[in-house]
Amino acid sequence: MLPNIKFNISTTGLGRLQADIQKIPGLIITGVSVATKVTIGKSYQLFSIEEAKNLGIDETSNPFAYKHIKHFYDYAGENAELWVMLVSDATTMAQMVDKAGNIATRLIQDAGGKIRILGLIKKSSGTETALDALDADVNASVIASQNLADYYAGKYYPFRVIISGNNYTGSATDLKDYGQNNYNRVSILVSNTDGNKEASIGLALARIASIPVQRNIGRVKDGAVEEIQAYFTNGAKVESNSDFWETIHDKGYIFLRNYVGRAGFFFSDDPTLTKESDDFKSLANGFVMDKAILISYNTLINELLDEIPVTASGNIHPAIIKSWQTNVETQINGLMIETGELSGRRVFIDENQKVLQTGILNVKIALQPVGYAKYIVVNIGFTTNIE
Repeated sequence: MLPNIKFNISTTGLGRLQADIQKIPGLIITGVSVATKVTIGKSYQLFSIEEAKNLGIDETSNPFAYKHIKHFYDYAGENAELWVMLVSDATTMAQMVDKAGNIATRLIQDAGGKIRILGLIKKSSGTETALDALDADVNASVIASQNLADYYAGKYYPFRVIISGNNYTGSATDLKDYGQNNYNRVSILVSNTDGNKEASIGLALARIASIPVQRNIGRVKDGAVEEIQAYFTNGAKVESNSDFWETIHDKGYIFLRNYVGRAGFFFSDDPTLTKESDDFKSLANGFVMDKAILISYNTLINELLDEIPVTASGNIHPAIIKSWQTNVETQINGLMIETGELSGRRVFIDENQKVLQTGILNVKIALQPVGYAKYIVVNIGFTTNIE
């Protein structure tokens, strides 16, 4: 077996911190090639809307892709990193993330594994077949996205996927209920800000990229993501469909919503397409775990194939145990706990492991996440006495 480090997730030196791990977004979107400029199927690293326009992703040559990339930069601001690949209008979202294909796989490789959130969006032709109240391509792309993300997580290229919930029929009862599935690296957005048939994936990517890993994209304190209007992808205004919000949310979808007394529109929550008992039902929990794994990997990889002094009984020397534990703890403390991304951590290495016989060293890392005030219950009433 090739020497490596394997992390099993249930559900050094001078103590310098590694470079912080950011949530770099990637976007695969319908578009066309422009001679001497952008080519479909090729990866591009952008830092501004002007760079996109210089590539031919503009209002004339690529209006659909331009709209979503502009939406990203309108929210995230200039200098935000975005990896983009245009694909033909014949390419389905399921094909975009086909593990055996050359679309998402190429973008991820070209980005050097930096992409942490991948957005998928196909321009609707208006002739799509509906399945479970959405374009049938949406549900097909969920399965392919999870397979792809699982595959790259094993290569230490972890990322999450957010899919455009195209062509919502308006029937919340017909939406597929993902509450019993296990697609915990995938989310579907069924809202936009212009009433079209595709979701505002550019806006969602911008929001995700602009906040720390532990933060829910729907956090009200951060302010509205859209000031004027919000729709479902069937063209209905979100506020006129508020009777169905609970159903849509409980089935695992993300949408835009408003609050009484607050101007503008906010993301409803950050669910993934899995059961409630899954630790990674929340995108935020997934981003936190991805970051912790990469920090631990980058710390422990220095020790791979190194000599490990052992005691007379053949166990790992306690000094080595203490050193490795301290190195991992220092990195997680500085990069995650002190920044508020985690509440606590515990790193434990059992010194009684027979490393001479097996060559395997097990490390246990327990992470305590932050909590979220998703439901606030207020008991209020009149009283004759406040003592």
